[in-house]
Amino acid sequence: SIRAVHRWAAQDVRYLSVALGIGGYQPRTPAEVVRTGFGDRKDKATLFVAALQKLGITAYPVLLNSSGGVERSLPSIGQFDHAIAAVRNPDGKYTYTDLTAAVVPYGLLPYPEQGAFALVVHPDGNTEEVTLPRDPITANESVRTLDGELSADGTFTGTFEQVGRGAHQYKLRELFWEPLKPEQTAEMTRALATAVFTGAVGSDLKGFDGKDLAAEPRMSFRLTAPRAASRSGETLIFTLPFGSMAGFADAAAELEARTPRRFPIDAEGTFGGQTTVTVIRLRLPEGMRARIPASVRAESPFGSYTIDYLEEGRTLTIRSRSMGARGVHGPEKLGEVAAWYRELARDDAQFLVIEPVASRR
Repeated sequence: SIRAVHRWAAQDVRYLSVALGIGGYQPRTPAEVVRTGFGDRKDKATLFVAALQKLGITAYPVLLNSSGGVERSLPSIGQFDHAIAAVRNPDGKYTYTDLTAAVVPYGLLPYPEQGAFALVVHPDGNTEEVTLPRDPITANESVRTLDGELSADGTFTGTFEQVGRGAHQYKLRELFWEPLKPEQTAEMTRALATAVFTGAVGSDLKGFDGKDLAAEPRMSFRLTAPRAASRSGETLIFTLPFGSMAGFADAAAELEARTPRRFPIDAEGTFGGQTTVTVIRLRLPEGMRARIPASVRAESPFGSYTIDYLEEGRTLTIRSRSMGARGVHGPEKLGEVAAWYRELARDDAQFLVIEPVASRR
């Protein structure tokens, strides 16, 4: 029932902010919001709270800053420019939800709001200071899988699939928020395919109902890339579709040039509070094998990255995983960041050399 009310308030009630006079601070009545079919942040939160109260469920409005930052030493009403809601669970804890974030399922919060300071407003006017919960980094995961076959003339044929979880699901939901017309489907498929391989042709795009917050955010399409690999004599040069980490070598040099550092280092500034997994399964032409680059493992308090290459028969599997970290470190740790960047840069393979088995003996 809560999820149904959440979907109605978040999606069916149109968001519109008209902050005139007292309307910038005082929410309109739930009856007025229902009658007009629109409301701003505080209107939608108030409507959600009132609707749940009719079902015997306790909920409260919550005030916070839309950017997630509040200067607690300078209290002012201007710092609280956003409103969400808190549902009291049977165990006394709260589940928070933002009714203006239509793509965010109930029980999750938009990433910028996580960990923010907020005020739960009780019916008697008293407030309760809270810190909004943060999802684990592993909960914000994107998984990309490219699976296909490379022909002897350098053409790749296969499928691409992407699954988004946590904060990674929202862009996928926005892509499929409305049913696509045929011309929109063709245009989107073409753009997605060329983002994987230059000159690729996509087809058979499959998505999901972006408005169904219980649906798994997953999309896939078929693609054919005539120039995925170029031929040099008997050798194929295959372009790795998702790039490399070579650019981190330049970043390390830039950091080292800026010593000494005066300010703290936020670990989340590198990979963010997220996890990205990429899997490439490539079936090679008959009688050919790849020169496999060395695997890379780079672990640090600022994040982690691994990439492994595995060749079994004709199938080459490349699996990489990057994961961010949280924490604030002193400026004296700058050297450790630069050293970690250089470890990341060891994954500098941008191409794979694929050659006849006989030439490798």
